[in-house]
Amino acid sequence: MKYYIGIDGGGTKTAFVCYDEANNLVASCVRPSCHILQVDDEKAVSILRSGIEELLDLAKIKGEAYICAGLAGYGKNISLRQRIENNAHCAFKGHPYILRNDGEIALAGALDGDDGILVIAGTGSIAIASKGDIAYRCGGWGYMIGDEGSAYWIAKKLLSAYTRQCDNRQPKSLLYAYLYEKWQFHDDYDVIPFVADKLQNKRDAIAGLAVCAYELAMMNDPEALHIYEEAALALAQLVNALAINFPGKVKASYAGGVWHAKDILMPMIKKHLVENIEFIDPHRLPVDGASLLAKHYFSQNRKK
Repeated sequence: MKYYIGIDGGGTKTAFVCYDEANNLVASCVRPSCHILQVDDEKAVSILRSGIEELLDLAKIKGEAYICAGLAGYGKNISLRQRIENNAHCAFKGHPYILRNDGEIALAGALDGDDGILVIAGTGSIAIASKGDIAYRCGGWGYMIGDEGSAYWIAKKLLSAYTRQCDNRQPKSLLYAYLYEKWQFHDDYDVIPFVADKLQNKRDAIAGLAVCAYELAMMNDPEALHIYEEAALALAQLVNALAINFPGKVKASYAGGVWHAKDILMPMIKKHLVENIEFIDPHRLPVDGASLLAKHYFSQNRKK
């Protein structure tokens, strides 16, 4: 019996799953984040190794186990790639493995291993696609010059709307009073130390304010709804740009924290998508996608 292990090493946790050849889930476990920018190399190796050991113990595996690890940070930065590769070599000794980034496993999971497009909107934003052995990407330029439709971008729009309403550059809506009270301000200008001191101008902390935009949109605040309309258009443009590579119908799906507002975003984004795109809910979790990629890669490899 052959087994396929998937690992999703993101910023909040490291998830492990093990499937058998018949695609039955036989074991799963969770460890803390092994993100290369959050823990040192020794800790990252320890997390990966202990997760594999627990998984193998839970599954009582008697056979070959093949690993696909989708790890955040495994991208175009050469030094980060080398560190991650060194850590994987230490953690996975004795097991055949492949490395992918967290976007690739999310795409595989969302589309159940099929070709198509994934639009990721979390702290940042990017769209990726696969067509056979060809990979495409659009967006992902970073928060300083891009990342339209991301949580950080939504939060910046929200903060900007608040300041305009403070100045009466636009009429005050529910947004003004709601944020003033929620953030416990005593003066309009408290927003400046709130961002600079309390949030320390940190990208992730600012991105967390996007949940306030969602709360306001759910209360039908016009400015919050407008922000989501703009986000939907920006995300649709990412998907449409990649759809050019698919002459016929193509499936697209989504991932990332911004999609917690799916009930608002979904009807908005569908208005802007080109006709050949079928926009669907994700089939599986990213960690399941990693297992699918392990099975696909090592099944192909054995045939050669």
